[in-house]
Amino acid sequence: MNITPWRRRSGAATTDLGLESLWPSVWDPFEMRLERLPEALRGRAAPPMDVAESEEALDVSVELPGLDAEDVNVDLMGHQLTVSGERKWEDEKKDKEFHRIESQYGSFSRTVTLPETLHFDPARIEAHFERGVLHVRIPKLEPTPSSRIRVKPDHERRKKTKES
Repeated sequence: MNITPWRRRSGAATTDLGLESLWPSVWDPFEMRLERLPEALRGRAAPPMDVAESEEALDVSVELPGLDAEDVNVDLMGHQLTVSGERKWEDEKKDKEFHRIESQYGSFSRTVTLPETLHFDPARIEAHFERGVLHVRIPKLEPTPSSRIRVKPDHERRKKTKES
């Protein structure tokens, strides 16, 4: 049996995530460094999000340890609530040799679609941080009550027009 070395075909469509650079880390896990991770695995962290509904409001909680209020953006477009920001690698960590990195760094964005039946006033939405968790409270408004509109016969409309 002949063993032929594998070579990438020129011109062939490939999806390269840069995983080849991780191969030595399989054999020596202490060699893994954040800068050696491919971009596909480094960025776009997805922080955990909880969405709960009560009679009074819709409450969204997003776990964002190590971030401050100025690091986070909360945007509302129609019925889509988006929480985004970036957790940066701190300079004091650059001089250390890490044996394991499980924290997520980079930009993140989470979007939740609010129920179409939810009536709310964007000016009344509140957001605050508490112990590394972003809390967004969307107070519910009472829906406009429906009312029946009386359909007038044509002769009543003509009569009112003649009187004017």
